[in-house]
Amino acid sequence: MSDTEAGGAQDRRTAAERVREAAKNLFYRQGIHATGVEEVCRAAGATKMSLYRAYPSKDALVEAILRDSQCAMDEDFACSVDPGVPPRDRPMAFIRAAVAMLRTPGFRGCPVGLAVVEFPDPSHPVRQLADAAKQATRDKLRGLCAEAGAAAPEALGDALHLLIEGAYTVAPSLGNEAAAQSLERSAAALLDGALPARPPG
Repeated sequence: MSDTEAGGAQDRRTAAERVREAAKNLFYRQGIHATGVEEVCRAAGATKMSLYRAYPSKDALVEAILRDSQCAMDEDFACSVDPGVPPRDRPMAFIRAAVAMLRTPGFRGCPVGLAVVEFPDPSHPVRQLADAAKQATRDKLRGLCAEAGAAAPEALGDALHLLIEGAYTVAPSLGNEAAAQSLERSAAALLDGALPARPPG
């Protein structure tokens, strides 16, 4: 059976695109290690040959999906560096983007954070990619806090990072809405106490 037949006559995406989309959804819902390539291929309507032609290994497929996820999150957080947002408000804009992510239907954790848990070996390429993405987020928050005028931007950025990661982690047990509300309230209180007062008027 050809990939076109397996994927359906109306599906004009390439086999590689179908595999990537199916794997992204399955890995996120079920876990990376709990999902085999055979299941990915069935969901994608593709053959194992086409999967391995596009991605030399399952790990390579995971890496591609993580890069996609990070790009998507970067777009979600782009509001925090919008020139129209005053520098003092940018850390909170970043927090509100994280809150919106928590409120997305089906959210069960940060895809990058879930990958960190599934790949405990810090030397594994997938883990290194995930760690680099988390470090980039930490650096971004520190930079935003510096732009906002924080006296200790690195400490404040790290505290915000911990709040975000904590909210992502407890969302499945606490509930997404409760985690979102807690993150927003906690971050607002922290920023109000750590940033310079707003000018009058």
